[in-house]
Amino acid sequence: MKHLTLTFGALCIVAFASAQRVNDLHTFEHKLSKASVEELTSSRQAGVEALANQRGGGTILFEEDFSNGFAGSNGNGAWTASDNANDSSWVYVGSNGMGTYSSGNATGVEHPAGEYSTNIGLLESETADNGWMIFDCDYYNTPISEGYQDMSGSLTSPVIDFSAASSVILSWEQYFRYCCYSTSPLYVEVTNDGGQSWVTFNGHGNFIEDANTASANPLPTSLDISCVAANNAEVQFRFVYTGTGYSHYYWGIDDVIITANPNEDDLEIVQLTNGDIYNVWEYRVTPMEQRYSASEGGVLAGVLYRNSGTNNQENVDITVEILNEDGSTVLNTVTETLDIAYSFANALDCPANAQDTIYIPTGWEPSTTGNYILRATIDAGVQDVNPDNNIMSKLIVFSDDEYGHDDEGALDIETFPRESEDIPGFYNPAGAGNIYHMVNPGSLAYGLLVTFGPDCGTNPNGQVAELEFETRIYTDGSTDGLFESSYWTFDPDWAGTTQYLAFEDPVELAQGSSYFVAVISEYESEGGLTILAQSNSDTDFSSREFDQTGDGDFVWFPATFTPAIRLILSERVGVEEIASLNGIKLLQNRPNPATNTTTFAFELSTSKDVQFEIRDLSGRVVTSIERGTLGAGNHTIDFDVNKLSSGMYTYSLIANGVTVTKKMTVK
Repeated sequence: MKHLTLTFGALCIVAFASAQRVNDLHTFEHKLSKASVEELTSSRQAGVEALANQRGGGTILFEEDFSNGFAGSNGNGAWTASDNANDSSWVYVGSNGMGTYSSGNATGVEHPAGEYSTNIGLLESETADNGWMIFDCDYYNTPISEGYQDMSGSLTSPVIDFSAASSVILSWEQYFRYCCYSTSPLYVEVTNDGGQSWVTFNGHGNFIEDANTASANPLPTSLDISCVAANNAEVQFRFVYTGTGYSHYYWGIDDVIITANPNEDDLEIVQLTNGDIYNVWEYRVTPMEQRYSASEGGVLAGVLYRNSGTNNQENVDITVEILNEDGSTVLNTVTETLDIAYSFANALDCPANAQDTIYIPTGWEPSTTGNYILRATIDAGVQDVNPDNNIMSKLIVFSDDEYGHDDEGALDIETFPRESEDIPGFYNPAGAGNIYHMVNPGSLAYGLLVTFGPDCGTNPNGQVAELEFETRIYTDGSTDGLFESSYWTFDPDWAGTTQYLAFEDPVELAQGSSYFVAVISEYESEGGLTILAQSNSDTDFSSREFDQTGDGDFVWFPATFTPAIRLILSERVGVEEIASLNGIKLLQNRPNPATNTTTFAFELSTSKDVQFEIRDLSGRVVTSIERGTLGAGNHTIDFDVNKLSSGMYTYSLIANGVTVTKKMTVK
C-alpha cells in the first residue's frame, strides 16, 4: 500500500501548505482591535485541555516562579532581559500587580497596559499572585497615534547543569496575543555551548496560529528539548519574541518547570484527519458525488503521531479501520508499518518534530449515505505506559448533497461583529466562510446551509434590527476575486436556526478547483450578522472571517474557528418552506436566551396532531411533550428551563409528521 510520511515542527504547522495559499491570496496587514475580557474568558477551556495534554511530570530538574523578579528564585540565578525598546518591554509584574522593568524602574501601571490590550486581564497562572513576566509590546507602542515600531526581545535563563539528565522537558504557563501576521512570533531557543549557537523551538504550544486572537489563559505549554539539553552541563534557554511586522499586544510567562521524562515506552496519536490537510482540506460531511473512489485510494486517513517516551520504538504498526456508526462492525482495515519512531532525544533532526504524519489510503468508499467511524491505532508490540492515547476515533458523514467542515454538535461560539466607531448603534461589516474542493466533475452549487447565531439580527442593545446580507461563492478559488452573490434580508425568526439559502442560479463546479463560500454583511448595519461556529478547530486553514485591517480596510482573514456554513450540491426546498406549504409555522422562543421560563409559539392552518421535543446538541431528547390534536390557530407552550443545564438546545414542532426545528440558548 502506498503511503506518505511527513514531519512538522508543531501541530498547527501541519497545514502549512494551506497557510501558504492563504498568504498568496492575501497579504496580512495590521488587524488591531481592542481586546476584551470575554475573549480571554471564552478561551479558558482550551487552557484546561492543554494542561491535560502537557508532557513531563518526572523528576523536577529546575523551576522558576518569578517570585523574585528578574533576580530569579530558588538560588537558580538571574534572568537576562533584552529588547529593541531600550529595556522597556520586558516587565516583571509583582505581587501587587504593578510592573517593574529589568532596570529596576517602576512602570507605574498594571500589565498588560496598552491601548489595545488594556483590561484583558492578568495571567492566571498557578503562582501569578507572587509575580510573573510579560513582554508588553502594546504598552511600549502606546499611544499608536505617536507612531509604533516592530518589537523583538528575549528573556534568558541562568546556566543550568543537565549533565546527569538523559531527558529534559521544559514546561511553562503563558498567555498571549500578537499582531499583525498569522504566524506566531513566539519561540524558545536553547544553547549548550555558552550561547555560541542556539536551537529554535516553536513557543506557541497548541494555539492555532492567527493574528489578533487571544490564547487560552493560561495556556500550559511543554517542549522536549532533550536533543540540545540532555547530558550537557552548561545549558541556557530563552523565551524569544521576534519577527518583522509584530508590533502589538503581549506575552505573559510564569511557572517555568524542567523535568525528566519518566516514561520509556509511550507512543501516542495526536490527531486523526479525514483527508490530507497538508495539501487540500478535510471534511466532516462529504456529499457522495464528491467522495474519493476506491480506485483513487478511497477515504484517506491522516494520522499525526509521536513518540513521547525515552526509548526509540521499532516496527510500529498503525492500523486504520472504518466502522459502522455504532462501532459494532468493522467495514475495512488497513495497516502500515513504520521502521522506527524516534524519541525526542534521539531524533535525526534537532529540534525534534512535535509529531510526524502518515497518510494511509484505506481503499474504501461508502456505498450508501450515513455516519461512519474512522479509527486509528498505533502499536509497537511493547507495554505502553499510556495505552489510552494509542487509539483515536472520529465520526465522518457521507451525505446526499451537503459538504461541511463543522461538527453540528460542537458549535460552541457565536461569531460577532464589532461595534462601528463611525456610526453609533451600528455594527461593522462582518462575514464568515469556508473553502471547498471539488474532487470529481459534474457538481453544481445550489446554495448554502447556514446556522445563524441566536443574537443574529439584533442591535448592540439586543433589540431586533434590520440586517441585509449576501451569500457568496467565489468562483476563481480566491477570497478576493470573482464571486456571485445572492441578496437577503434577515428574518428575525431565523435567529438561532439553520436555514437553506439558495443561490439565484446554480453554479457549475470544476473538477480540481476550490471554491470559497460565505455569508457577508459588507456595510455597516444596525443588526449584527452572527454565525454559530466551532472554536479553536480550524487546523486545515479552510475557514475565513471578514474583519478590519489597521488601515481601515475590510478583508478576509484566516479564522481559527469553523463556521457552520455548508455547501449544498442539489436543488432543495428550505425546511421553513416545506413547513409553510403544510400549514405550519414555528416561531423563535421568547425570551431567548432563556432563563426560568420561556414560551414556544406556533401557528397551524388546520387541525393537526402535535408533538414537541427538546434536544441537547448531541441529539439526545431531554423533553418530549404530547399535545394531541390541536385546532387551527395560534398556540403556545410555556416551559420551565430551570431543569436544563446552561447551553444550546434545539426544539422541534412535529405536526402530522412534518418537523420544524429551531435553536435556543439557556442561561
